Amino acid sequence: MRVDVAMNIFAKPYQTALSLLSLLQFSDRHIDRIYLQFEPQGSMFDPAPPYAIAEYLGDRVVNYQPESWLRRDAADPARINDREYRLSVRYEYGFEQTDKRYLFVLHNDVLIKRDIVGAMLDSIGDAFAVGQIGQCWNCPASNAELARDSGCAFACSPERYRDFRPDYEGLKRLYALAVERGIFVRPYWEGWETHYASNAWPLPECRVNEWGCLVNVEMTRPLVWPQGDILPFGGYEPCGKVCLDIGVAWFRELHRRGLYARHMDIRPYLTHWVGTGKKTERKYTQAENNARHILEKHFMPFVTWCKARGNGLFAR
Repeated sequence: MRVDVAMNIFAKPYQTALSLLSLLQFSDRHIDRIYLQFEPQGSMFDPAPPYAIAEYLGDRVVNYQPESWLRRDAADPARINDREYRLSVRYEYGFEQTDKRYLFVLHNDVLIKRDIVGAMLDSIGDAFAVGQIGQCWNCPASNAELARDSGCAFACSPERYRDFRPDYEGLKRLYALAVERGIFVRPYWEGWETHYASNAWPLPECRVNEWGCLVNVEMTRPLVWPQGDILPFGGYEPCGKVCLDIGVAWFRELHRRGLYARHMDIRPYLTHWVGTGKKTERKYTQAENNARHILEKHFMPFVTWCKARGNGLFAR
């Protein structure tokens, strides 16, 4: 079975190239089209734009430049039916263009180490998505002491997220205890009445993490805009003064329609770096330099091609 790939790109020319080349190194036999959605701005720290890898990969790549730039702002429900606006949501061009049953979503700051697409095709079964479940490091439910003291029978984990179902009062107790004890949680509580009072599950940090996951488009497309009424995969949704992260609203609503996702430990398959390219110069340049060194060591055809084109990536 062949799948398509969707990647959203904000800067990171070396990491973008490494993400795609390492993916194709191990999973090329499963992949057909690659949809690259470029943010309209880049990073002040880059020697060149991130377009080289798209040109290098040729006809199998479909490039898209949205008209709008949503940054990390919530999608406007009043405009989501406007196609041009909706296609500004991250990854959305790939979701709407693919004709495949499955779409593989990938960050542009990873190193693929094994055949992750093949493993996910083997694992997805009847789930609507497979990948690493939950941003558990931000969630009080994963803290055994907080879970116990708030009255939960066990702490939550990616493998048990379907069983950890506190009521609304239980969810509020979890967060209140975390704040009381100085444990970091994101401040969603001002928006809970709207989003979680009637159904507190899945929790605010529950999602399938988008830096590497496989989505069953055939199963989810009828339920998601523009065919359905669920916010697209890449959309942010406001919850109080902050936004729920990418995929949280989509993940929650699909579960409320009776679907479920499957957890897969992706750590053996990819390494995910950090550094936004906007403000965190040190982390960003470290990650970019690391990606450049790996490209120069393991992907010399691309390096040689860039030097011959004089695109600025390997000029020094």
